[in-house]
Amino acid sequence: TGGHYSKVTGGYGSTVTGGIGSTVTGGDDSVLSIKWFDGKRTRISIAYVGENGIEPNVDYKLDENGNFVRA
Repeated sequence: TGGHYSKVTGGYGSTVTGGIGSTVTGGDDSVLSIKWFDGKRTRISIAYVGENGIEPNVDYKLDENGNFVRA
């Protein structure tokens, strides 16, 4: 787990959590989550390595709509 604007990395089967503006990376079967602000409230986006194009050992951040994109 990391605070705002951190870089957090986890290995196989990890749960990786970053604050607003963070970059996260996880191994196979990991869960990635990043906090973001939508202009009204704080939200959390979650992605699963191996689903919806999320690849293991790749750095991800969020776009302005809370979607995971390669960093």
